[in-house]
Amino acid sequence: MTADHPLSAQQQELSCLGFRVLEVMPDTIIAARRTFNWECLLTWVNYTVFVRRVPLLNAQVMATDQLTLMQQAQKANQSPLPRGFQSGNAVLVAYIADQVDLEARQLCQRKTKIRFAQFYVPAALDQDRQIYLIQKTPLWGFIYYVKFRYILNRLLKPEGTPNQEPRSTAGMILTGVFGVYMVFLVLFLVSILS
Repeated sequence: MTADHPLSAQQQELSCLGFRVLEVMPDTIIAARRTFNWECLLTWVNYTVFVRRVPLLNAQVMATDQLTLMQQAQKANQSPLPRGFQSGNAVLVAYIADQVDLEARQLCQRKTKIRFAQFYVPAALDQDRQIYLIQKTPLWGFIYYVKFRYILNRLLKPEGTPNQEPRSTAGMILTGVFGVYMVFLVLFLVSILS
């Protein structure tokens, strides 16, 4: 891809974030990454990112994309582990739009449908450089949303510098509690069996 490609800054940002670019089209970039998150209950997350350039982002475009992109993500970034067995899929969509209508803004800012070990998180940037991104963290999968927001923010407003991806504080607490529980369980079982 050449430097004059409309999404060249986003492609560079994907590389800085450790993603492999799978496909580059005139208005879309598809990238993938599999990351082990020790602080999120020792899980693997299979990220598939779509960066899309659209003139007008509306609810119809988003609904059509959601069906298509979820299917593409499952084919493009298959996990060696079954979904739900310490492995989940995150489909992140960064729209770079000339205009984002009110309904599309609301869709980007609200919680998406709950799926088992699977997330679909859209976000958008309009020509005024305003970002529309999920505001409230849903309870289901809350340990991952700090990571999702970080990646989407970096793609919508590329910095071009590799920074440390944030750790999930809630995930670290939950993992610590789980770890302590497992140690006590093992000690309890050892004391009973002795």
